[in-house]
Amino acid sequence: MSRHHDHSEEGNIKVAFFLNVGFTIIELIGGIYTNSLAIISDALHDFGDSLSIGLSWYLQRVASKRKDQKFSYGYKKLVTIQIGIN
Repeated sequence: MSRHHDHSEEGNIKVAFFLNVGFTIIELIGGIYTNSLAIISDALHDFGDSLSIGLSWYLQRVASKRKDQKFSYGYKKLVTIQIGIN
């Protein structure tokens, strides 16, 4: 059974990443403008979420690489070993 790589999955995570980064920037500017520590701290929390989504996007791209001389079965197993998933 062959696995079909769906590019819409990568597009969805890409959109989620850029939306989250955009909201983080807007929220940080708003927090600084209103001098609100609560809004600034929420912006930093959203920034952490953006980093997680960005890392997922990157690892998804690495895992979808085809086999080569170094990794004869492709890169999917490399990604699962690096992040600790069996």
